[in-house]
Amino acid sequence: MKRFLVSYRHEGSQWNIELPATDLEDARRRVSQLALARLDGEIIADIPGALGPVAALAAFVRNALGRRADSAA
Repeated sequence: MKRFLVSYRHEGSQWNIELPATDLEDARRRVSQLALARLDGEIIADIPGALGPVAALAAFVRNALGRRADSAA
């Protein structure tokens, strides 16, 4: 994958995001889909994929604790 730079303006400032794509045309198609994008949430940690089952277990525990806190509130 190649990396492409996408810029946008928000509240008077210019912001950039990196977009992985196979080529320029693929990058253009991906940018055209951003209007249909959704915000899934805040990234609170990066866990290396090499951890495999450990990463999956950590995500499961974190999500379970988050659900318990949400239901208690």
